[in-house]
Amino acid sequence: MPPLPRARVVPWRTCVDLRYDSHVARIAYFVHGRGRGHASRALSIVPALRRAGHDVATFGGGQAADLLGKWPSHRDVPPVLPGWGAVTAAPVRLVGDVRALGSLHADLVVTDGDPSAALAARLLGVPTVAIGHDLVFSRCRLPAGLPPRLIRAERTSSLITSGADVGVAVHFLPIEPARPRTWVARPSLRPELDGKTESNGHLVAYFRDGNGDDAVRRAARLGARVVCFGQELAGVPNVDARPFDREGFAAALRGAAAVITSAGSNVLAECVLLGKPMLALHRGDEAEQALNAQLAAAAGVAVASSFERLDDAIVDQFLRRVGAGDFATIDLAHLLPDAAEAALRAVDDALVH
Repeated sequence: MPPLPRARVVPWRTCVDLRYDSHVARIAYFVHGRGRGHASRALSIVPALRRAGHDVATFGGGQAADLLGKWPSHRDVPPVLPGWGAVTAAPVRLVGDVRALGSLHADLVVTDGDPSAALAARLLGVPTVAIGHDLVFSRCRLPAGLPPRLIRAERTSSLITSGADVGVAVHFLPIEPARPRTWVARPSLRPELDGKTESNGHLVAYFRDGNGDDAVRRAARLGARVVCFGQELAGVPNVDARPFDREGFAAALRGAAAVITSAGSNVLAECVLLGKPMLALHRGDEAEQALNAQLAAAAGVAVASSFERLDDAIVDQFLRRVGAGDFATIDLAHLLPDAAEAALRAVDDALVH
């Protein structure tokens, strides 16, 4: 796979004058509830929208509610998760979303990974801004060499959100938009991560679905010290098993030599921003994380593997490369604006068209 193109960040005022001085928009902001990446973005984007004068009500359940439920304007809605359960859950959510948008008299819907909200907005004729990493695969210029079947699968799964009026494609590597009214951004670095970054020799492990026992045990058997969050590995030699908490994870990540993780876009972006190499793992049947892992490996910031194919040889290769400093670093903060800045521009764009 050839090197990724350098990002081209176009000053937004050169594109169109998006100022509107007196309009305060009522925004319904929907967040997908699987994983913490979607809600982590909202923690920086929603306050930025409110500081700009917008009235924002957030919606989200599952792990999104864990992070956003403290806000008085938050409303819990059940996430529609992949699988057969979505057949019955999706229509119920859609009816509820249509009612919620009608009662809110929303001027704009922002959806981060939530297709039901995007569909409800389309039915009601409400302008929509989609935010998410999935838009990278439908609205951006992809490097050659990615498996076409995985790209097709990812584009199919995000068909509804990719058709939003305006898109903010959030990525962990520099990339360029391929469609108009598309902004490219990186996640905002959380305040907990904005501190001293060094290597204390340990690895950090985190897995969205709690399926990383095998990877952590292999690394520990090969001599790595692993601080592992959210896995039931208490008592395993060389493993410091801890329940997940944002501050503790951030402190361990700042001091880590490297990271073993499922290949979610948000954690990959945090690692790239902090210069931490990764063993990026994915399920063989999950298109987005498989593509993420391949992109990260091609950029030189990770070793990639599926959970199913992981063995000691792959883990040992990763540990040896960590010891040798054999990974690339990318100045993502310089190459892309953060998601909060891009979201403000995208909202302006949606409100004036």
